[in-house]
Amino acid sequence: MVNYVLSNAADNDLRKIYRYSLEEFGELKAVAYLKSLDECFQTLASNPDIGKNINHIRSGYFQFTHDKHAVFYVKKKNSIFIVRILHGSMAADRHL
Repeated sequence: MVNYVLSNAADNDLRKIYRYSLEEFGELKAVAYLKSLDECFQTLASNPDIGKNINHIRSGYFQFTHDKHAVFYVKKKNSIFIVRILHGSMAADRHL
């Protein structure tokens, strides 16, 4: 089974995304957005090559855009390791 693992930083990013979404859009939308991110992670785990290689920023890293966020990950043998989930306005080179 293909899987994904979150780094501590990515887990923290998810918590911040949820809190922001909860405050701005309410619980239903916050939960729905987290679910959509989980579905995105599952898709990436099953198809890790759909992300864009970003060796120019960090060697071995990939990026995939989901709505307003960019998911940064590394391919592993039977999984992906999600390093960060950053808002599109954030400079990846400063946060990876």
